[in-house]
Amino acid sequence: MTTITIKIDNEQNAVLLAKMLKALSFVDDVVLKTELENLVEESDNSYKKISKVIENIDSKIMFTEIEDPAKWQNDIRNEW
Repeated sequence: MTTITIKIDNEQNAVLLAKMLKALSFVDDVVLKTELENLVEESDNSYKKISKVIENIDSKIMFTEIEDPAKWQNDIRNEW
């Protein structure tokens, strides 16, 4: 067996290449490793990436300074 290591600068392209390699009959296994494994796993869009980061944040410390969400939102909109 022979192993090939390939570095791709874009995660989406790496995922695409991995899918293409898996489709080849003579490829036994494809292992995808990212340098940012602790932040983002394979995802399709920005929403999933943001959701993953938010899930990893302790909910007890998020938005603790907001007492009235409706007032806070109105204040944010009035700044524009």
